[in-house]
Amino acid sequence: MTDLKKQGAAILGGGPSLPADINQLPPDCALIAVNNHAYYPIRHCTPDFMVYMDDPQKAPDLAAALREFQGTIVSPFRDSHVTLPKGQYYDGGFTSALAVWFALWLDYDPVILCGMDCYQGAEKYCHPRPGFDHPVLHYPLENHLRAWRIVAKHVPHPERIRAMSGPLVTIFGAYDGTTI
Repeated sequence: MTDLKKQGAAILGGGPSLPADINQLPPDCALIAVNNHAYYPIRHCTPDFMVYMDDPQKAPDLAAALREFQGTIVSPFRDSHVTLPKGQYYDGGFTSALAVWFALWLDYDPVILCGMDCYQGAEKYCHPRPGFDHPVLHYPLENHLRAWRIVAKHVPHPERIRAMSGPLVTIFGAYDGTTI
């Protein structure tokens, strides 16, 4: 498994703010990709972990990333390199929530949310996906914020979570370049 002595962990979503957010991370931060967003088809960085809950058979980019990825894969499925404690982990129904829970479970501090734009704005992803559409892309911002408020109630040590940018700053506060 990846070195757990790193200071803090960044959860790497797929929003258009991801490249700028990555550039502001401390150099010794563990990188945790949500699905394939930070890694494939455009490699914004080389994550230490890739957390996924989506079905790779229905997501070709995720399937390709999982075949290529050399780090630690984390999932509730059989191919996970980490055995998640049954009945104890929290996923809230979306992979970003599981990635946050995982970072906190490993005792990282702080846990920094990057590229988490909640599908707002004209550009939805840090990597273009022509023709891709999903209902989540059309939900009002408040729906996404409500889901994240629930995450904050169910994960251990939510006070360790900060957002690098975007709407989640209103829930978790902004990462200011220091540990919490």
